[in-house]
Amino acid sequence: MNFAIIVAAGKSKRMGKSINKLFLPLLNKPMIYYTIKNFQECNLVVAQKNYIKKINEIKQECHFNKIKKIAEGGRERQDSVYNGLISIKNAKNDDVIVVHNGSNPLVKENEIIGCINAAKKYGAAVSGFQLKDTIKKIRNDFIEKTIDRKNVYQVQTPQTIRYGLFIEAFKNAKKKNLKVTDDVSLVEALGKKVKIVPCSYENIKITTYEDLKIAEAILAKRNNAGFRIGFGQDSHKFSKNKNKKLVLGGCILLDETGLEANSDGDVVLHALFNAVSTAIGERSLGYYSDEMCRKGITDSKEYLKVILDKLKQKNMELNNVSIMIEAGKPKLEKYTDKIKNSLSKILKLEKERIGIAYTSGEKLTAFGRGEGIQGFAVVSLG
Repeated sequence: MNFAIIVAAGKSKRMGKSINKLFLPLLNKPMIYYTIKNFQECNLVVAQKNYIKKINEIKQECHFNKIKKIAEGGRERQDSVYNGLISIKNAKNDDVIVVHNGSNPLVKENEIIGCINAAKKYGAAVSGFQLKDTIKKIRNDFIEKTIDRKNVYQVQTPQTIRYGLFIEAFKNAKKKNLKVTDDVSLVEALGKKVKIVPCSYENIKITTYEDLKIAEAILAKRNNAGFRIGFGQDSHKFSKNKNKKLVLGGCILLDETGLEANSDGDVVLHALFNAVSTAIGERSLGYYSDEMCRKGITDSKEYLKVILDKLKQKNMELNNVSIMIEAGKPKLEKYTDKIKNSLSKILKLEKERIGIAYTSGEKLTAFGRGEGIQGFAVVSLG
């Protein structure tokens, strides 16, 4: 098993802000949001006592259910990591402990996996990138010598160590009163080797305000590269139940015949669900709604919340929505403003970004001939 310790106990003095840098916004989300989101096996977060409540709020809001415990940080980073390590219960010697700085939000999944695999094989590993610039050693403000950069790396996190080895390293550090600034240095102090795992130059530790601006640019570039378009469709025939009301776009149209479905049959919201879902690589509506229906949840707005939450977790949002409805009856044009107002509220999107059009399709289909309603949706995400 893999255990992750996210170190979030620093004072952030070099950032020059009144709040901890981990809670500063990166594209409208706190920095630590991105860090935690990258870890699928995040069983632990270490924090300063003053920040435990704030991290718990982020955990609840962002559905970070993998976080099992929030331990109190120590005086130094080394102390915080140790507090996290001893808080892990029932770990086996060969389990891998992943230590990552909360201020390294740009780490990629393949870099985490690479470090874990290296620790399984070699005992300990650290991510880092090779230096590109010439390095000078200075004494009394003058250059003493030039250091060969060929085999010089700048290490980052994650740093991964097998649990048994980590415990041994901390015992050795305590015995010799060693103070280190990174985790694998404790392993080096035992005379054991640490594997270097190359990572992207984007995996930077955010320390200063300038670093924060660089991180924002990197995230913006990633999001722009992720601009997506989704397409969805849904259809239902009219119900024989005279008490079934027609629901479109979250609106109940009281004087119209409803659609046959286990749910409310809202073809607009169903098509929207599928459009968003296909755009972000998720499953179709039925995969989620069938179980919800069995629990008695028939309001399609509740289904749509599921996929909108997943959209939010991917740090993406709706740009615009286009709806096309095919129906021979009823005449729906008169309900357009009502449906748009409803969609605007549900999607938290300006009405100007929502378009709705109608067609009978020259009555060439069952929908055009008045036997039911078919809805199509196209969405753009960014």
